[in-house]
Amino acid sequence: MTDSAAMPQPGRIRPDWIVIGAVVVLCVGVFLYVMAGRQYALRDSPTGFEGLDHWLINQGHPTQSFTGGWPLDRTTIGLMIQPVYDTIPGQDRSVAQTKDELLLQADEFDQDLDVIVERANSVTSLIILPKWRSGMRLTGLGHPFLIVPRADVETLLQDVLGETAGRISYARTPFSDYELQSDPDLVAQLYAAQLFDGQGCDPLIGRAGAMLLGRCPLPSGTGQVYVLSDPDLLNNHGLVLGDNARIAAQLLPEIAGPKRIVIDYSDRNWLTEPQQVVERERTWSDLKRLFEPPFLVLWIGIGLILVLAIWRGGLRSGPVMDPQITLGAGKRTANRVRARLMRLTDQDGALLADFVDTRIRACAASVFGSAHVAAGSPETAYLSYVRTKKPDHAMRLETLIAEIRSVPPHLSPNDAIAYIDQFELILEQISHDA
Repeated sequence: MTDSAAMPQPGRIRPDWIVIGAVVVLCVGVFLYVMAGRQYALRDSPTGFEGLDHWLINQGHPTQSFTGGWPLDRTTIGLMIQPVYDTIPGQDRSVAQTKDELLLQADEFDQDLDVIVERANSVTSLIILPKWRSGMRLTGLGHPFLIVPRADVETLLQDVLGETAGRISYARTPFSDYELQSDPDLVAQLYAAQLFDGQGCDPLIGRAGAMLLGRCPLPSGTGQVYVLSDPDLLNNHGLVLGDNARIAAQLLPEIAGPKRIVIDYSDRNWLTEPQQVVERERTWSDLKRLFEPPFLVLWIGIGLILVLAIWRGGLRSGPVMDPQITLGAGKRTANRVRARLMRLTDQDGALLADFVDTRIRACAASVFGSAHVAAGSPETAYLSYVRTKKPDHAMRLETLIAEIRSVPPHLSPNDAIAYIDQFELILEQISHDA
């Protein structure tokens, strides 16, 4: 019956609540994942180097991406790849206020030039100069309009190598080919190639005056550093072009030797000596790390699942729902049925039988509670109760129920209302006598 379908069933959760709860949990999870995974989003973007990590591992060379958080034994590192995403290291980047400013932002996150040089002096390093603005990562589209300012890249290059590093230049053709000096059969291909003069550097890819990858002396005179002027040789965007992937698989392991390659995205120097022991007392900051990204997402997820479980369990196993609220009083139900019977004139007999079933279930819930009634037949339980407690009313009630269920489907509204009045009168007498 329509009236019974509209009544909430005891002990059951409304489907719309479940949908709303699932949507809220999903939205919160996505928001926390985005807030905690900016660094990981950069690694997986066209300007990141996650593809290089997987490619080198696939080729059998130990490689790892590193975002900081624990010390690295420098003696175990054969080559540290340092992607630079800050055109002016050491200076805080301005926060974009509009969508256009975000797309044209030249710096992805703040880095420190002293940290970059310090790591280069400590282990063999490949410094990768910046090329693309944030719009390249966000849109996945490479366009000369999204290339970072040439002057900023030149300043960064000269800060690392000194004034002899020369100037930054760009290829005159959209796609340019550059041979690997040690194996001319391998040709690197780049879009809008970014090159540097590299005075005093040994070219590995390209040539003096238009160098793509070179081995250059450090100004401190303590060693050498590899400089890649165009990140598209090794990043996710350019690794699929030409022989770029084959060059990476051949050249980088040769430089690293048997030791591992580390792609360092961190903004601090985590390199340590093997005999160096850090002795310090434990502080609350150690415990705080367990609640920082990416662990924060895990804790929030566990909390949301716990709240959802308590919410569902509380509704299913909580206190018995008030039948006067959930199922409605007898007079209100009778008035609603009377109004419907007066509007419908074809199936009054069928509606009358459905009404009787609904009222019997409501009466059973008022006596036994909704949780206990759900386990068996409400009508059987209620009639047994009436026969035990009110035997003088039980016979009249059972006879009337049987008579109502035997009436034809096509019954006049006046006859249907007469049956309802008799039925409600008996139930009211049973209720008042109780």
